[in-house]
Amino acid sequence: MEEKTNMPEEKKSTPPARPRGAQTAIVLQPYMWRHPKKGASRLEAASPIACRTAMDGKRRLEKIRAGETGFAGAYLISVTADPEMGDYGEPEFLDQAGDVPERDI
Repeated sequence: MEEKTNMPEEKKSTPPARPRGAQTAIVLQPYMWRHPKKGASRLEAASPIACRTAMDGKRRLEKIRAGETGFAGAYLISVTADPEMGDYGEPEFLDQAGDVPERDI
């Protein structure tokens, strides 16, 4: 005779559906000064930060502009991409703050 337990059945969850087609992402690309023991200091890219919206990105950029972070500067970028197709558009530079590398125009 099998004994029944009052344990709830485990529910199988399905992963959330990934959006298909081209998506626009807002990315904050911060930069930091690196100071090696020998040689000149240089500006290096830190890890990019994905922003929920352009306003979220601008809020983060304002914190950098106000000196409230350890970043020397940053670009706020919008880019449209379709990763499934391997299609990536040209980045659109929305704003910048602080020390950032010179970009080709």
